[in-house]
Amino acid sequence: MNPQCARCGKIVYPTEKVSCLDKNWHKGCFHCEVCKMTLNMKNYKGYDKKPYCNAHYPKTSFTIVADTPENLRLRQQSELQSQVFHCVNTPHILPPRPTLLFK
Repeated sequence: MNPQCARCGKIVYPTEKVSCLDKNWHKGCFHCEVCKMTLNMKNYKGYDKKPYCNAHYPKTSFTIVADTPENLRLRQQSELQSQVFHCVNTPHILPPRPTLLFK
């Protein structure tokens, strides 16, 4: 028995079958979920068992980076760099502004 297409649900015959992402597709039904560009086995990217073109492949979100000693040092260095002031008229670097505390 011939399988059904994952996109349209119609029967997929062997001459038009694309087997990918644990599913069967018609060649014309195997397209990007977003832009509908027809894909093939060489140019698709699968995500959550759905085909995408390279441009619309979902970007994975990154988790919070662990606070390793190196990452803490880099974060502190970035914060210090953002506090450095430069004189507009000369190439001198000015010291950081003093912080005033009021009660």
